[in-house]
Amino acid sequence: MKIYKSVLSIFCILTILFSFTSCSSKPTEKENPLDPQKPVTVVLWHYYNGNIKEKFDEIVSEFNETVGMEKGIVVDAQSQGDVDQLATSVQNSVNQAIGSSPMPDLFAAYPDTALTVHKIKGLVNLEQYFTQEELNEYRTEFLEEGNFLFDEGLYIMPIAKSTENLFINKTSWEKFASENSIDEKKLQTWEGLTEVAALYYEKTGKSFFGIDSNANYMIQAAMQLENEIYKYNEDGSAEFNLSKDSAYKIWQNYYVPYINKHFAKTGRFSSDDAKTGTVIAYVGSTAGASYFPTEVTFSQDNIVQIEPLTIAYPHFESGNPVAIQQGAGICMTKSDYAHEYASAEFLKWFTDTKQNVKFAITTGYFPVKNEALSEEILLAALEENNINSESIKSTIKTTSKMLETYELYSNKPFDKSYEMRRFLETSLFDKVTTDLEALDSSNMEMDERAKAIEELTSMPSFEKWYEDLVNNANKILKG
Repeated sequence: MKIYKSVLSIFCILTILFSFTSCSSKPTEKENPLDPQKPVTVVLWHYYNGNIKEKFDEIVSEFNETVGMEKGIVVDAQSQGDVDQLATSVQNSVNQAIGSSPMPDLFAAYPDTALTVHKIKGLVNLEQYFTQEELNEYRTEFLEEGNFLFDEGLYIMPIAKSTENLFINKTSWEKFASENSIDEKKLQTWEGLTEVAALYYEKTGKSFFGIDSNANYMIQAAMQLENEIYKYNEDGSAEFNLSKDSAYKIWQNYYVPYINKHFAKTGRFSSDDAKTGTVIAYVGSTAGASYFPTEVTFSQDNIVQIEPLTIAYPHFESGNPVAIQQGAGICMTKSDYAHEYASAEFLKWFTDTKQNVKFAITTGYFPVKNEALSEEILLAALEENNINSESIKSTIKTTSKMLETYELYSNKPFDKSYEMRRFLETSLFDKVTTDLEALDSSNMEMDERAKAIEELTSMPSFEKWYEDLVNNANKILKG
């Protein structure tokens, strides 16, 4: 009898505790806190401008007038300017700077900014609001970008992604390739592309190729050579991990062709150089496909119509096919359950295939769900939305094939990752720019210039650059 009473007492205590916990904890995912009669306003900060902003606003309005009205959600989308201005607004807000606005419920962010906010305020782990079945619908690499080194939760929801392609002036390329019996396959590797660029300069006296993002080139090159550029630590820090052998491959296929003027970049974007005929090929973001020129202006009296050609991002002959994935995602700020729930409902709707494809093809990005990453679906959407860009069509065909055979990679955010990206963007480019300016201003004879270039591209010159690269990277990471 005593045993029975003891068990009964324990049962009663557990029942009371369970009841108390249930009342004080957050409602389960099945409980809907929304009321259509008292709609919840979700403030969303983004960096879209121009045509992209118009399309985004159009899709947000569609949500507000349909699903939002039905469920009791109003999304207030606010542009904060460009991506840097948005990052500044978010950082001022989370640090409660004088004159800053309160943190929004949702904000677009790259991993560096997201990590900063998470460390200060904490972001919502979106796994609380998405079932595993729902998450399985997204491309795995896109979701993995939302994990932090010290926290494997999902803190960045992908909404549109891009990678990089090799964009080519098909009109000029086919003429040159035909005259010199070169197969397009030669451009599939860095070694082949560098060889073609040298021949093009020899035959025409002009540069062949440019690289839009130098940081992306170095990061992708290291991964292709199975040497991830950073070694990550459990505490959220990172160490510079580029080996001398990998760095030499990068040097040979960047500094050497640039100093010889086989490669060139004179505009802010490589598409600018393609417009003037400075180069006839470049690697750049798929999100910039619509900026590929339809004509080349050599002079006021010499304007030539051209066609686009895109092929997969080059890889090293001995390396793996790896390409960058990029594009800001959406983070959710911690608030009350109703605002978080409403924010999650909008993200689910926006990333659903119909809406997401409509937004992605307009911007040149790609949708984020597996079923939407179909060449057939994307090309059909172009037609439905009256988008007639041949370069976007070409990019869709190329990238659809890359998604089947390439690994998409993005490095994890860590302390000083933003500073490291800026450093990688300028390290090789600044050196080649400075060295070229010195060569061009020296008025050397051809033989003297060749000897100077031979010295600049020598092993001692490489070793000095590599030593400086490692030392400067370590100063940033340990500073």
